[in-house]
Amino acid sequence: MAMSVLKEKGRKYVGLPEFARVSGQLVADLQLEQQRGTVTSVPDERTIRYYLAEGLIQTPEERQGTASVFSYLNLLQLLTVKKLQAEHLPIRKIRELVAGKSEQELETLLGVRGPSGKKTEAKRYLESLLAPAPSASLMDAAAPPAQHLDASPHSWQRVEIEPGLELHVRSDYAPPATTGKTRSLLERAIHRLRRLRD
Repeated sequence: MAMSVLKEKGRKYVGLPEFARVSGQLVADLQLEQQRGTVTSVPDERTIRYYLAEGLIQTPEERQGTASVFSYLNLLQLLTVKKLQAEHLPIRKIRELVAGKSEQELETLLGVRGPSGKKTEAKRYLESLLAPAPSASLMDAAAPPAQHLDASPHSWQRVEIEPGLELHVRSDYAPPATTGKTRSLLERAIHRLRRLRD
């Protein structure tokens, strides 16, 4: 299913009817089920006009005659909106998550492509926890153990939320200073947890 989205990369859609047809097919392929009666499952032309007016989809700059030419980026924006609606996020939050994102960021948010190959310090730390301990014979032949460790001056604390779910906190982490930032952090955490179910 993810491949059907990635196959669209580089394509252009001339006019709203073609864009609505292709996006509707992909929404069905991705099985982005809407649970609320006020949200349309398959985006029609009227829904897409609404998304354009609300800034959920970037207005196409290219035109062919009188028809707008929609891009792969527009398609990813629409699919991401439908996915986030299926996860019950409000329009305001969806706009924040989608606005200004690149194709790669939207592909990742949509779940059709994994995050970029860059390893963060946290990812390296988690991999070090999962890596098997080297055998004594390998340790003797290799550099001293201290050189295998990350040279970062920070330490990490593990906090078990519930069995099977841990939170790892770096020693220099400072909690959000405002209620709004705390709420945003919690919404992102909830969004990540919901993606684990999928």
